[in-house]
Amino acid sequence: MDVAYSNTNVTLIGISGGISYGALGMSHHSAQDIAAMSAIPNMRVYLPSDRFQTAKLTKALLKDEKPAYVRVGRNAVEDIYSEEICPFEMDRATVIRDGKARTAADADFEGADLAIIACGEMVRPACDAAILLKKQGVQAVVLDMYCVKPLDAKAVVLAARSAKAVLTAEEHAPFGGLGSMVSQVVGSECPKKVVNLALPDAPVITGNSKEVFDYYGLNAEGIAQKAMEILPDCR
Repeated sequence: MDVAYSNTNVTLIGISGGISYGALGMSHHSAQDIAAMSAIPNMRVYLPSDRFQTAKLTKALLKDEKPAYVRVGRNAVEDIYSEEICPFEMDRATVIRDGKARTAADADFEGADLAIIACGEMVRPACDAAILLKKQGVQAVVLDMYCVKPLDAKAVVLAARSAKAVLTAEEHAPFGGLGSMVSQVVGSECPKKVVNLALPDAPVITGNSKEVFDYYGLNAEGIAQKAMEILPDCR
């Protein structure tokens, strides 16, 4: 509150976010941080998806003088980008399609059946789900929405207008997070079916991160399955 109220040049780092300490149970989870931090005026909220994007975000934040909150996990995650290919624009989503990453300004959304919008550790399974869906004849575009606040509303609208439905995925409670924000934008700008995949509004099971994600369908197979469930209603 002190940082945001005085609009101070401070970046807050939330370590071991989400269910990183999954085996220790609900008392060690932080599944409401996006909602809590986003509700504070002047506070920006970021969830980078891998080490390369984290590095670019860190360098960008060092150049400005506004408050920010960055959530990072506890465990190593698989790379999405690389030293050579890591498109980055401050407060603009990165678009991943057919294994190629572009900034939102350079992306092609046409012909996509589904827009998958994910943040943080959910971006990797979202990309893998897009590969599974392509084998079933479904074209999916993935938005890496590392900038949850300010949300890249322009990219959300472009993706939603071109797709039959929107599916969000987040390591967060179902209220006040990425899914809620995306739904607000789509509902006001280009009404379309939006389904949110998130942790439940209940005590989360005990287990390591993979076990928890698998249990709640927050993995490539679960995202792809949910996509196939909602798309028939949108054809």
